[in-house]
Order: sequence, then structure tokens, then C-alpha cells
Amino acid sequence: MKKREFTAAAVLVLFAVLSVWNLKTVDSLTDELIICIVKSQECSEKLDIKGAEKNVDEAIERWLNADGYTHIFIRHSEIDSTSDALYELKEAIQTEEATHLKAAYEKVRYHLESINSMEHPSIGSIL
Repeated sequence: MKKREFTAAAVLVLFAVLSVWNLKTVDSLTDELIICIVKSQECSEKLDIKGAEKNVDEAIERWLNADGYTHIFIRHSEIDSTSDALYELKEAIQTEEATHLKAAYEKVRYHLESINSMEHPSIGSIL
């Protein structure tokens, strides 16, 4: 009986460690992307379109490079909507549509913050 209890405890510890790793990974990914988006927005406010586009391209590249993680741990609907938001932002920058630009930045940040908050446990998600 003790062997089973030890195995159960080991599995619980493993799940706890993997949960902490997942939280750190999602925090790191979303923080890196938000930094790129903030830098892009700062560039666009200074009318530095090339700088704004460069930072969005960096965010897109980081997002796409994280697909080994995202396709396992993040809902596919969130992956798709975040990817769409990033590409819509890039399009808004390229067309220099100032009216859509602020909303496009907000949409990307909303999706990234949403992913981050969904992955963190809360009383509601535990019960």
C-alpha cells in the first residue's frame, strides 16, 4: 500500500512542477510579445513605420517559434485569434491606417493578456 501512496504523491509532485513550468513559460512568452507590441506602438506614435513593423515582425516570429509549446498548452481558438490579431496589426501598420491602428494594438494586447490570465489557476477554475 505504501508503494501506491508514494507513486500517487510522486505523480502529484510531478503535476505541480509541470504546472509551475507552464505558468513561467506562458508568462515569459506573453511578456516578450507584449514588450514587442509596446515597442511597436511607441514607434508608430513617433511615425516610425519601419520600426513599428520590425517590432511586430519580431512578435510574430516569436509567436510562431513558440508553436511547439502553444499547440500543446494553449487552446487552438486562442492561438488562431492571437495569430489573426498579430497579422491584422501588421496590415494596419503597413497601410498606415491610424484609425484602425490603436484598436489593432489593443486587440493584440487583449489576446495576450487573455492567454496569460486563462493559464493561471483561480478559485473558480479549481472548483
